[in-house]
Amino acid sequence: MRITYRSSIDDDVKKKWKIFNAGERQFDFYLMSYLNSPDGWSQKGYTFEPDTHGHVQITLSSTKTIKGICGLPAGLSCAELGGRRMYLNAERWFRGAPKSELNLEDYRQYMVSHEMGHILGHDHKKCPCHGCRAPIMMQQTLGLQGCSPNTNVNYK
Repeated sequence: MRITYRSSIDDDVKKKWKIFNAGERQFDFYLMSYLNSPDGWSQKGYTFEPDTHGHVQITLSSTKTIKGICGLPAGLSCAELGGRRMYLNAERWFRGAPKSELNLEDYRQYMVSHEMGHILGHDHKKCPCHGCRAPIMMQQTLGLQGCSPNTNVNYK
């Protein structure tokens, strides 16, 4: 299934992180790479293509924006379950989440895959067993609850 998306970076995020045109293009490149990763939703038959009129809107947003739109506490990203809007937390994008035990590159992969999972209609999962790989739909940002870190969509 082909899904088109468009991306943007909120103005307050651009200002805080000093993001200019090259930084916006880099964000676009990362999104395309993560969305079409062999570890991502492509394993389930999805392909993702950037399009200025894309079906899904992906925005790199501040904590303040995410709290206002999604009502979530600081440090989380959000996406509409089965919807069309995804808000990636800029603090996490640039700093990661220590409780996830993922390096920054892997954390970004997890973040994009997890939030796209919500767009595709998947809700949160819990750690299935001590030592198991964390499901992609587990909130690894908040900690692993006995699971090991994971960025692969196929692990449950």
